[in-house]
Amino acid sequence: MKLKIVIISIFSLLSIIPLHASEKIDSIAYKVHEYIQDTLPEHIIQRTHIKEGWVKQLIKNRFDVMDTTLQCPKFVDFCFNVYRWGDRTFNSYDTAYVYSIPKKWKVMLKVNSKWDMYHVNAHDDKFSLFVNSEPRTSAGFRISFMAVGFEYTPDIDNLLSGKIIDHRRTRINFTCSRLFAEIYYNKNTGMSRINKFGNYNDGKIINLKYDGLTSKTLGVDLFYFFNNKKYAHAAAYCFSKIQKRSAGSFILGLQYSNQKLDMDMSKIPEELKDINPWPDRTFRMHYYDYAINVGYAYNWVFHHNWVFNVMAVPSLGLKHGSVDTIDGINNRLALNIRARMALVRNCGNFFYGFHASFNGYTSWSKSYWLYNQIGDATASAGFRF
Repeated sequence: MKLKIVIISIFSLLSIIPLHASEKIDSIAYKVHEYIQDTLPEHIIQRTHIKEGWVKQLIKNRFDVMDTTLQCPKFVDFCFNVYRWGDRTFNSYDTAYVYSIPKKWKVMLKVNSKWDMYHVNAHDDKFSLFVNSEPRTSAGFRISFMAVGFEYTPDIDNLLSGKIIDHRRTRINFTCSRLFAEIYYNKNTGMSRINKFGNYNDGKIINLKYDGLTSKTLGVDLFYFFNNKKYAHAAAYCFSKIQKRSAGSFILGLQYSNQKLDMDMSKIPEELKDINPWPDRTFRMHYYDYAINVGYAYNWVFHHNWVFNVMAVPSLGLKHGSVDTIDGINNRLALNIRARMALVRNCGNFFYGFHASFNGYTSWSKSYWLYNQIGDATASAGFRF
């Protein structure tokens, strides 16, 4: 009641003040506002400040979750605080070396080509076989907001030929200043090419169709960057950072992979059947790899807003042969390698780049030696907003 009397009295005085005394009115109104702020309960003041929902606030500030002035429900505010802590802890850089682009949205066009390669040497028969899958090309677009995105890249070869060739390549990855994590899956049951078959054609390169190969690979990689304040992996592969000065980093990581490979030798081309030492045999190899990665990556800034990246990460660990492998259950040394390359340019909010990568795996026993490789190359161009 006393508060109401005070407010009414003040407004009564204001009503008799001459109109030309605007400065005095402003001064008195400011004092009234300060008095109300100091007198009203805290929960009433908060209600008067929150004129719109937190979602509308977030849209208005262009989804800047680092803005600590956002008025949110307790749980949402807790989630935002956890994100801010994670960003400070795992995604901070030396600003003399790395620039963090404030834009949250990206739209890009992509063209990708992928292939597999398999090289088998049979010790007992002194025979070698070299098989390449036919390169598969896909093209499409990707739109992303921060770390979440949608991508549609249909297989061009299937669209043009009208035939379904099952050659899948799926990747889900996460990148921050300290860590890079990726889950990948590769499946190939399409047409391949035999490029070498024993001494056929005097051991020279050939190019014959072969549809007896089926391969599946599921893998998980986790890398830690030691020089994470100066080296930005995202500058070369995510278009979300800009490397201002050249920097590199040693890498330590873990690798897991599950590989299945079937090579049906009864399906080789007719011209090779007379010299085929395994006419009714199917080579089946099923391995689990558990390895430690040690390597190095480097971002070379050779011109303004240009960066060239190379990364090589060999791995050493245990290779476990499953019961359905041709040699049965066994444990051997795993020697693998992962390598990547990138060439990227930023032009304001526009960007374009070229990326290439391959994963190589080795397997051997008393009867054979195998090296297989999964590779791909991608050209991208887009803009941020």
